[in-house]
Amino acid sequence: MSRSKSLLGLTAALSAAVTLATAAAAHADLAPTSGDAVGVGSDTVQNIVNFLADGDSAGDSGYNSTGPKNRLVSFDATPDANDRAGYLNGSTSAAPLALNPTVVLRQGQHPVQRPNGSGAGVAALIADTAHTIDFVRMSRLPKVAEQTAATNAAGVGALRVIKISTDNLKLATATTTNAPANLTAAQIVDIYKCNTTDWASVGGSAGTIAPQIPQSGSGTGDTFRADLQALNGGTAVTLGSCVTTVEENDPHSLNTNPNAVAPFSEGRKNLYDDGYFNDPTVKFGTTPVPLASGIKFIAASTYTDTRGLYIVFRNSDVTLAKKFQPGGALNLVQDLFYNPTNVGGATPYVKTDAGKAAIAAAGATPTYVDCGSGASVTTC
Repeated sequence: MSRSKSLLGLTAALSAAVTLATAAAAHADLAPTSGDAVGVGSDTVQNIVNFLADGDSAGDSGYNSTGPKNRLVSFDATPDANDRAGYLNGSTSAAPLALNPTVVLRQGQHPVQRPNGSGAGVAALIADTAHTIDFVRMSRLPKVAEQTAATNAAGVGALRVIKISTDNLKLATATTTNAPANLTAAQIVDIYKCNTTDWASVGGSAGTIAPQIPQSGSGTGDTFRADLQALNGGTAVTLGSCVTTVEENDPHSLNTNPNAVAPFSEGRKNLYDDGYFNDPTVKFGTTPVPLASGIKFIAASTYTDTRGLYIVFRNSDVTLAKKFQPGGALNLVQDLFYNPTNVGGATPYVKTDAGKAAIAAAGATPTYVDCGSGASVTTC
């Protein structure tokens, strides 16, 4: 939902952000009540669920727009409303250091590390035997090992998976780049093995290739590793030492380097192209300046992964006796995500026309599928 956040940008002059990051970390977001629906997880899916919760800048309303007693609350993977990672400068180096942003998941609780990514989100849910987290945003399916861990965890159990949309994952570079217009599957694999190190050798201009991959726990990163394996004829690819780790779907690491290349969400790029994000150096109260992504896609004919984006929750919550809203007939899951027995004749919010409009406004393609629950859910 809409949040008041510490804007910890990816700029060269970040040392001034140290005081802000230290002072505001514990109260950077709204602390939900015990009755709110609380979600964490994927960076790729965060804008979708934010729009589902609170509407979007195109005028579509969200679930919370009618002022319900209990709200849909989705904590971003990143601490910045422009979807950028949080950084601050180290005392011994000019290079920015990654910050571990914190979040208060419920009123009256201590700050905890903000789950950043599909893997971190589902790990947090599996560890959450107190039912603080209600759902996880994921840009990949839960792994068999994660489903098994959830089933074995007290108070968690099998995880139900709902696909709410699809999104294309493509390779991106800076708008002004040394990369060629297209790459073959073999060239992509060799770039990430660091066997091919200069763009001139694959039809581009001279420049040392800087391949990037999302941070640990990222569903986008896991998806791209699997895609590299597929591009390599089914053999897993060992990433070379030239590959660096970056925050997923943050264009800064690409648009400042003409030699960089990384997997990137088409939905996220659509949000930039539509002018949703604004330049954070422009003060509130003055004319906003849209923040351009500064990136473009390459290799569209060779590499495009139309992947699912998911909401994941405890399967046992489907039959919770507690109703989400006072006087209502539906529990939290039935109201928002999944109503298999048609309780109250109601359609889950993510499946309604309003929900589909919010998903589309976030740059994705609405696609509702009940993928099932437990370790048997390996495709959807």
